[in-house]
This record gives sequence, structure tokens and C-alpha cells, in this order.
Amino acid sequence: MVYALLILNIFIMSSGQLLFRQSASFINSHGDLSFLMRYMINPWFYGAILLYVISTFVWTQVLTHIKLSVAYPIMSLSYVLVVFGAYFFFQEKISPLAFFGILFIVLGISLVAVK
Repeated sequence: MVYALLILNIFIMSSGQLLFRQSASFINSHGDLSFLMRYMINPWFYGAILLYVISTFVWTQVLTHIKLSVAYPIMSLSYVLVVFGAYFFFQEKISPLAFFGILFIVLGISLVAVK
């Protein structure tokens, strides 16, 4: 059950980052508004913050059952999901170097999980 929470938290954090990216696009497209107003009317920003709040509660539950030295490296899977999410949702390119970086992250997670 706790590993399901950890996977859920990875998806929540990744989704939050993608919403922050969409929030940044919203901010750029509303340059005529004041700095503060761009955030105040930005639904993507509020969605990202909400996901981070939820993630904090889920993360605390995960840490009641898994050592930080194991759980935190596994959370780096969120980096991988964000790269692929940016590719699919924002048409960002994945360079060969980034792809190899992703492979190293997955390899590192595999080594930690075997521990």
C-alpha cells in the first residue's frame, strides 16, 4: 500500500510541475496585467499549488513507512515523467543527452530499490 502512495505522489508532483509550466504560459500570455494580477487570475497556478499541498500530505504518509534514503531517490521518477509530459503536452524536444540522463536516473532508482 505504501508503495502505491509513493507512486501516487510521483504522479501528483509531476502533474503539479506540468501545471506550473502551463501557469507560466498563462503568465506570458497576459503580459498586459500587473505581476500580482497574473497570478491571482491564473487557474493553472492554483491547481499546481493544490497538487503540491496534497503531495505534502501523501509524502508524509509515505515517510511513516519507508526510509527517506529509499523513498527520496524513487521520487526522482517524477523528473522522468515531467520530461515526457513536457514532450507530449508542450511539444518540448527530448535531446539524446536528456534521454541518456533519464536512463541514468532509472538505473540509479533500480540500484536504490534493490538495497
